[in-house]
Amino acid sequence: MQKRAQVTTFILIGIVVAVILFVIFYFLGERLLAQTQNKTPLDNSQLIPLQKQIESCMQLSLDKSLINLRRNAFFQEESPYSVEYGGAKISYLIYPEDSPNKLLSIEGVQNEISNQLAIDIKKCSLDKFNLNIKRKDNEVTASADISENKIIILLSYPIEVSRSGTTLQLKDFSYSKDTDLGAIYNTVNDIISSELNGEFDQYKYSFEHKESIIDKFNLDINNALFLVTSNKEQEYVIFAVRK
Repeated sequence: MQKRAQVTTFILIGIVVAVILFVIFYFLGERLLAQTQNKTPLDNSQLIPLQKQIESCMQLSLDKSLINLRRNAFFQEESPYSVEYGGAKISYLIYPEDSPNKLLSIEGVQNEISNQLAIDIKKCSLDKFNLNIKRKDNEVTASADISENKIIILLSYPIEVSRSGTTLQLKDFSYSKDTDLGAIYNTVNDIISSELNGEFDQYKYSFEHKESIIDKFNLDINNALFLVTSNKEQEYVIFAVRK
């Protein structure tokens, strides 16, 4: 009986100890883990999640730019030359005031994307990382390259990361997206060139460029709307022309 009582006592003590340990780790586990991590020297592999976060913010910025560029005929914001149609403002790309051709050059469109990225990346939240992060916002530079079927954005953003006496730096980031925006731009450019030199032949062009999808709506004798996309894209670039 005495041995059985001793065994029972040990079991009870073990249960109590287990309960105490569970409570400690349940309420203090994250704090203890964080303290342990804070004492662990940094290595480059630990910066991968931080790099992925920056690239995710780059993706969000590019996606936002693509929405605006399609909606505003390759501008980030509404043009002062616009017509209301269906409750939306449609930008003119031909308007007989100053220079009739309002279409940005492809370099101008690339600048629209890169300038927006330089603004957006400074708002990218890095608060979830248990690191001492120093961001050099005044040294941010961005660039974009548009080909027919892809956009590549590059970002130079010096970020110093410190922990336990170790300091590492991230600087160069990139992100690419498959999109026909460049091909659509070329189609829009062809339409503008034809309209400025006479009248765009929609049926002939569509026959020769089967990858292009073009819809035209005449508002009146002097104004027309164009909707342009490719056979791989769902979203249209919408613009107006005025003679």
